[in-house]
Amino acid sequence: MKNLLLLIFVAFSLSLSAQSERFKKGGSKADKPREQSEEPKLKPQASTEKPKSWTDKLIFGGGAGLSFGTNTNIFLAPQVGYQIKDNLVVGAGYMYNYARWRSIWANGSFQNTDFENTVHGPNVFANYSPLESVFLGAQFEVLNHDAYLYNINTFDFDVENRWTNVLFVQGGFRQQVGKKGMMLLGIRYNLLHDQYSPYGASWAPIFLVYF
Repeated sequence: MKNLLLLIFVAFSLSLSAQSERFKKGGSKADKPREQSEEPKLKPQASTEKPKSWTDKLIFGGGAGLSFGTNTNIFLAPQVGYQIKDNLVVGAGYMYNYARWRSIWANGSFQNTDFENTVHGPNVFANYSPLESVFLGAQFEVLNHDAYLYNINTFDFDVENRWTNVLFVQGGFRQQVGKKGMMLLGIRYNLLHDQYSPYGASWAPIFLVYF
């Protein structure tokens, strides 16, 4: 009887030892506690900068000039542009130019004259900046004006009111003004210049400001 009790006691001790070893090794997968070694990931903060609306991409400006005296010149050329990209602007405008000349330089001296003309019409343009301080572009105009055509029969000039197309290619220097404005200084060339052109020469300077 004693031997039987001793045998049961030994078997029970071995069972407890096996159970103890199993728990030391971590037990079954079902009983294994979840490890929290990984820190919770931080959510990326949303950008505080709002996307630009179409009104934020509009710029306004153009060119203007005014002179009085013996010769009078009034020049207004308002334009509105839309920034497709930071370096690409397209837009449209209208040009008005009134000129009256009472004296011109000819044959080495000032000659009296009485010349008056009004030039006006719409335009569309596009300017691209391959570099921050450089711009290239084009402008198409349709202008109404009086054309002075020489008549070989009367040996005088006939005045004809007409619409003339003008196509400028242009380029020069670009200076940033504020967050979205710019100042353009350069030169343009009229590819369609002829005897009917409202401009006195095919070349013309550029000075435009936009805000």
